Amino acid sequence: MPLPSDAAGRKAVPIFSGVLMYFPDALAAVAACSKKGNDQHNPGQPLHWDRNKSQDEHDALVRHLMEAGTIDTDGIRHSAKVAWRALAALQKEIEAADAAYVTAADELFSKSTLEDFWYTNLGESPDLPGDTVVEMVLFSGERCIGRIEDYFWYIPAARRGAAIERYRILP
Repeated sequence: MPLPSDAAGRKAVPIFSGVLMYFPDALAAVAACSKKGNDQHNPGQPLHWDRNKSQDEHDALVRHLMEAGTIDTDGIRHSAKVAWRALAALQKEIEAADAAYVTAADELFSKSTLEDFWYTNLGESPDLPGDTVVEMVLFSGERCIGRIEDYFWYIPAARRGAAIERYRILP
């Protein structure tokens, strides 16, 4: 779940005030755990998460949870390792869900064409070339087919109350 792109959405995800300020000591312990793990598993390399190593987040989390409240032989709290493994598991879970969504969307779009999608019109002319052929559904339920430049967007006086509900582009 990347951060939303709109201001209101970003404000609804208060990372600093809703996480960092709540748990400064715990997050520092998790960061130290991350550094210690990198030094152990990737000696001499810049800090990074090598996802090919130790992929059993849930099992490792539970092993460390069984020793919560104590310090591991490397000087790191087991609880910090629990938190690191929980974050790793959550990150992978979110990424997998996002990947599944993208795959489903890709599959939908690979089997669809622009003509398969209806657009809500709300009575205004869409920003399309005049020779684009569209099918419209009026709020009255009537269906019309024709080019944008034709009369469809200039509904005759007798039918002005029948505003366009939606339209789709035809081949």
